[in-house]
Amino acid sequence: MIRVKLRAWTASFRFPTFQSGYQPTLPVPPPSTIQGILSAAKGKPVYLTELPYVGYIFRSSGKGLDLEKIYALGKIETDIMKREFLYNAELYIYLPDEWKEAFKKPRYQLLLGRSSDLATVEEIININLEEREAPLGGTVVPISLGIPGMIHALVVEYDYSKTPRKARLVRPFIVLPYPRTYAERKRQTVKTLYDPELDIGVYIHRWGQ
Repeated sequence: MIRVKLRAWTASFRFPTFQSGYQPTLPVPPPSTIQGILSAAKGKPVYLTELPYVGYIFRSSGKGLDLEKIYALGKIETDIMKREFLYNAELYIYLPDEWKEAFKKPRYQLLLGRSSDLATVEEIININLEEREAPLGGTVVPISLGIPGMIHALVVEYDYSKTPRKARLVRPFIVLPYPRTYAERKRQTVKTLYDPELDIGVYIHRWGQ
């Protein structure tokens, strides 16, 4: 498979339960963000359920708080909203080999959240992953794994043929921040594929199966 590394100054992933007011960020991108990135790279709608597999790992240097001007729909009034963001963000996506050309020259801009969260492709490499006991993190995993963590119902993919877009598949996931301490790594260790360069496990999603 290949591993694509994206880097962005900032990233922001909306909590599904917050629609207005203070906007916290999820610590990792939901699957629908990965769908958006792949669709932008290809220049056409991509559906994760039609891919043989995809995996990803996200990490950042920390979290900040931004003040954002918003406009009321159909009105001239504006307001200020507080929005969390992650800074110095890195996203690693594990994909079949045929995705290499799409990321060498993406058709549209790649985003890690808002339109201001621009990402660049920093590296594309071929990689072999071995199976072993390893910590998972910086991703979402099925609740069937039984790893302690936040549980959220997240959109896996949107139907881009609808206007406005509609959720095509929603599933519950355990949201696993990137492990920073020995205790976190131990708590999140399972038998999985392992990336020796990043020293972390890679959960491979196969939503089409």
